[in-house]
Amino acid sequence: MENADEVVLIADLRTDFVPGDMEEMTSSALNGAEKKGFDTLKQEHETDFGRLFNRVALSLGEGKNEMATDERLNLLKEGNEDPDLIALFFQYGRYLLISASRENSPLPANLQGIWNDNLACNMQWSCDYHLDINTQQNYWAANVCNLSECNIPLFDYIGALAEAGTKTAKTVYGCEGWVAHTMANVWGFTAPGWGTGWGLHPTGGAWLASHLWDYYRFTNDEVFLLRAYPVLKQSALFFLDYMIEDPNSGYLVTGPSTSPENAFLLDGKQLSLSMMPTCDRVIVYEILNACQNASELLQVDEEFRGRVIDAIDRLPPFKIGKYGQVQEWQEDYEEAVPNHRHTSHLLALYPYSQISLDGTPELAKAAAVSIDRRLNAADWEDVEWSRANMINFFARLKDSKKAYGSVLGLINELSRENMLTISPKGIAGAPTDIFVFDGNEAGTAGIAEMLLQSHEEYAELLPCLPEEWSSGSYKGLCARGGFQIDLSWSDKAVKHALVTAKVNNTLKLKLPERTGHEKYYKNKKQIDPILLPYGIVRIDLQKGDIFEVAYD
Repeated sequence: MENADEVVLIADLRTDFVPGDMEEMTSSALNGAEKKGFDTLKQEHETDFGRLFNRVALSLGEGKNEMATDERLNLLKEGNEDPDLIALFFQYGRYLLISASRENSPLPANLQGIWNDNLACNMQWSCDYHLDINTQQNYWAANVCNLSECNIPLFDYIGALAEAGTKTAKTVYGCEGWVAHTMANVWGFTAPGWGTGWGLHPTGGAWLASHLWDYYRFTNDEVFLLRAYPVLKQSALFFLDYMIEDPNSGYLVTGPSTSPENAFLLDGKQLSLSMMPTCDRVIVYEILNACQNASELLQVDEEFRGRVIDAIDRLPPFKIGKYGQVQEWQEDYEEAVPNHRHTSHLLALYPYSQISLDGTPELAKAAAVSIDRRLNAADWEDVEWSRANMINFFARLKDSKKAYGSVLGLINELSRENMLTISPKGIAGAPTDIFVFDGNEAGTAGIAEMLLQSHEEYAELLPCLPEEWSSGSYKGLCARGGFQIDLSWSDKAVKHALVTAKVNNTLKLKLPERTGHEKYYKNKKQIDPILLPYGIVRIDLQKGDIFEVAYD
C-alpha cells in the first residue's frame, strides 16, 4: 500500500465447526460488506450493539472521566475515589459479554472469552470450558444485566454436552441420564479428568445446566422451559440413578467425588475423594428442585416428580463445623489447603439461595466464618475469579464494606490497565499474568448484586450499598419474575423506583425504608398496594404495566 492516508480492511473469520460452505459464506459476507461501505457498516454495528448495550445505564457518582482509563486506574490504586470508574468497569463486563456471546455465536465464551493474546493458549488449562465455576461465572451477569440473549450459545452448548454426557453416564457409571465433569471442550469431552484431585467432579454439568432454570426464573418464558426441561430431567435422572443410601445416616449421597480442586486431611494424609461433598449436595438439590418446579409448571411427569420429591427429602442437611464454619465435607475434616481459592461449598450462598440471611441465619453466619477463615489464611490464593466471587458472597451477606473492598481488590490488584481481569503469574503454573474472562463477568454480576437482589421471593432494592455510592441511579437491571427496574437514590435513600413488568406476574418489592411519605403509582395512577411486613409491597401486574414508588 502506497500514497494512502486511509485503509479499510474487511475481514470475515469462520470455522468449519459450524456446518455449511465456509468459502461461500465468507465470500458472500465480504462482498456484501464491501458494497455497503465503512460508514454504513459502522452505523449498522452501532445499532446492533446498542440494542443490547443501551438497555442498562449505571451512575455511582462523580468520576474523572476526562482522564485516560489507565491514569484513572493508577489514581484508584493510590486510594482516590472514582465511583464512575467502577460503573465503567461494570459496563465493560457487559460490553465484553455482548462481544463474546451473541445469539448466533457458534460457541459460548470460554476461559478467555473469544480473545487470545498468545499467552493464554500456551497454558494447558486455558481457552477451554471449566465446569467447576469458570464457565458459570462467564454468564452470571447475563440475566440481571439485561443480556438474556447472550445466554443462547451457552444453552446450545449445554444441549451438546448433555448429548455427549449420555454416553459418559452409561459407560463410566452405568447410569441413565447425562453427566459432565470438571473440564469440557467443543468436541463433547464429558469424562472425568485424569487427576482425582480435580477431575472427579460429577456435578459439573448439572451446575452448568442450572443456568437453564435461572433463565426461566428471570423471564418466566414457558416456551423456553419446555425446550430446556428434557436436559434438566436427564441430569436429574443421572443423580437419581447414581446416588446411593449412606448406610450410617440413611441419606442419599453422591460419590466418591471431590469438592473442586480442594483437599482435606485424614490420618495425616491429604485426600480429595469423599462421599457427598457439600458442593454436590448443593448442586443436586438445585437440579432436583428445578425439575420439581418445572414439571409442576408444565404439568408433566407426575411419577418422576414424586421420585424427585422423595430424593430431595433424603438429601443430607448442611453442617456447621467446629470452627463455626459451613462444612465443606460431610465429616468435619481439617482443610489441607486453608488458603485455597475454591469455596465450592458456598455455592449455597451464591449463586444459589439455599443459604440466606433471612431464610437460614445460622448458616449465613457460618458462611461468613468460612469466608473469613479463607481470606485470613496465610497467602490466600487471590485470583480474578475468587476475588469476584467474594463480591457476590459479601453482597448476599449484605456486608457493604467488604463487598466494596472486594470490588476495589478486583480492579486494583487483579486487572490490567485495559481493565481485563487476570489470573496472576504463578497460579496453576502460569509463567506470566494470564487474561481470564470470568473475573470481568463475575465482577459485573457482583456490582449488580450489591444494587439489586431477587433470589428470595421478592426483589430488594439497594441491599448492599456502600458509603462510597451514597447517590446514584441505574436503569434496566432485571429481577427474577420478569421485572425490569429503574432506580435513583440520594444520601443512601431511594428517591424513585420504576418497575416494568415484562410478563404477567405478582411483584413483591422490598424497599430500603418505608417512611409513610412514599407514594405508589400503577401506570401513572396513584394506588394503595398491599403492604407486607419487612418493608415489602405487593401488587399484581400485567405485561407492560409500570409500578412506581416516589418519595417526597
